[in-house]
Amino acid sequence: MSFLWILLIGTAAIAATLMLVQGWERRRARLLKEVGTALGFRAVEKNEPLAVPSVEIMRKRGRIIGAALEGTWKGERVLVFDLSYLAGKSISQTTVFMLRLSEPRLPEFAAIPKNIWLYTPTVDLPRVETRPGPLKSHWLLYAPEGQWPFGLEIAECLEESRKWSFEGRGSGLFLYRRSKRAPTKTLHTWLDEALAEALKFARRVPARRFDSFVDEGEEETYAHTRTFRFKVSFRI
Repeated sequence: MSFLWILLIGTAAIAATLMLVQGWERRRARLLKEVGTALGFRAVEKNEPLAVPSVEIMRKRGRIIGAALEGTWKGERVLVFDLSYLAGKSISQTTVFMLRLSEPRLPEFAAIPKNIWLYTPTVDLPRVETRPGPLKSHWLLYAPEGQWPFGLEIAECLEESRKWSFEGRGSGLFLYRRSKRAPTKTLHTWLDEALAEALKFARRVPARRFDSFVDEGEEETYAHTRTFRFKVSFRI
């Protein structure tokens, strides 16, 4: 077989794989939106701008945000979206749950469970070296200047929730399971668990305010936010 035929066959195989992956991602986005709207959420439309607090996972290079849902779940304001980004030579696909707090009271931080089966995350915050006792073995902690902002209550909460990664800043608390997406068939169960973990964490945060805001009519514009345009997309 000539080199030209080998090249053509290889190119066709790559194109077919890309089409298959993109089709699967479009199907995933459609199912997530259908299930979410049935549960009372509003689907964020393509190219619609949406401002969220700037945390580490939202600053990852090459991130692609797929289907996104926002609304109220069990009386709490939440945002749910699929996130894909490069992780080494592969792609991490994760569903992120964000609890919108009533006021900006979280310092910036990231708490990621150690997992020998997953890559070591690249984080643009300094790593915390001096950590509360319960977190020394099982967690990777990050915060500005490498100073962990919480005490033993939060350490105990994290130890009870090792399936989830936590990030936060201001009015946003983000939860996700690394390289795992929420199942569409049992999305309500996933939402219940994520919300329970988020509230358990939020209730143990000391009553302080971080990241000042200004009131602009019915909306509050927080410092340290990023505006994204959500779209159904997938990039290799």
